[in-house]
Formats: sequence, structure tokens, C-alpha cells
Amino acid sequence: MVTPVAVPPEGTQHLVGGIPLATLVRDFHRPMVNFARTMVDSATVAEEAVQEAWVQVLQSSASFEGRSSVGTWLFGIVKNTASRHRRRESRIRDYEVLSDADADPLSGRMHLAGHGDAGHWSLPPSRRFLPEDRTVAQELIGYLRAALAALPERQRQLIILRDLVGTSSEEAATLLDLSAEAQRALLYRARGNLRNELEKRYCQ
Repeated sequence: MVTPVAVPPEGTQHLVGGIPLATLVRDFHRPMVNFARTMVDSATVAEEAVQEAWVQVLQSSASFEGRSSVGTWLFGIVKNTASRHRRRESRIRDYEVLSDADADPLSGRMHLAGHGDAGHWSLPPSRRFLPEDRTVAQELIGYLRAALAALPERQRQLIILRDLVGTSSEEAATLLDLSAEAQRALLYRARGNLRNELEKRYCQ
């Protein structure tokens, strides 16, 4: 079992970018573990990588200059520690973009350019995605986790950063070594594949 990260309690004065460390751990620890998990082979190693990241945060918090958000800075540290835990130098592979050889995950589901409703659903998502009570909402969360786990590594990373953490497109592109165009294309593909996975698992 991995020892939970040890941080100062709420109210202590250790700050990172003006934010109490305990608050950052509360808000970012689980997303950081999920992000690290996309880069390593086990949940245990992911936890270890994030534990190492928090140690680095404690040691280098004074060096944070605010050039990016605190969240982006944290995920940058996790990216480095997770890479080290893979026990080899790792350069993130070339970005994935839609090509003639790749099927568009939303093909036939959205109105094309030139249509009066271009960019909107031609086939709306199932109403089952609208939870009516806590039980259904919890069920949806389980399906979402399974669907996210089924995505390729880079797509999972981008969904975590953009849709779960709320990182800006510019910061996500920088963190993942993507051009702005590649970030948009990868996010489009990731969201489309996530929807397809959800419908496959949730609407059967």
C-alpha cells in the first residue's frame, strides 16, 4: 500500500503561488495520479511518481514564478517524475492528428460545414447521459472512468488536463509538447472517442 502524501494541515503557512499546499493536494492529487497513470504501468508506480512530485513541490515552491498556472506547474513536475519512473528517458511521441488513415470518431454524428447547423449534433447524445438521481450519476461516473481508461495515452492525458482539471488549451499544448493545431485535433479526437466509448458501455 502506498503511504498517503504527507502535507501540512489546512491553516499552515506553506504556500505555492499564494495557495496553501494542503489545498493543492486536496484539489490536484487525484488528477495528478490519473495523469501519471497514463505514463506508467501500474497504479502503485503512479502514486510513487506523484509522491515524488509533491516532495519536489515542497523543495522548489519558492521558485514558482507564476508564468503558468499552479496546476500546469504541478502537472509539469508529474510529467517529469513519471518519466523517470519508467526507468528510461522518455520523449513523448509525436502528436496524433486526424489523417486519411484514421477514422473520424464523430463521423456521421455532426452536421458538416455548409449545413445550417454545422458543428452541431446530427445525432444527439442519448438521454441516458442526463442523470436523474444520485444512483444514475454514480453509474455514469463508473462508466466514464472505464471509458477514459480505454483511450490511448495521449488522449487520456489531454482529457484529464482540459476537461477534468480545466487547463487552458495553450498550457495543455505546452505541457504535452503539441502545436495549437495538434492540440485541437487531438482533443477533438479524444472527446469523440470518449463519447463513443461511453455510448458503447452505457447505452447497451
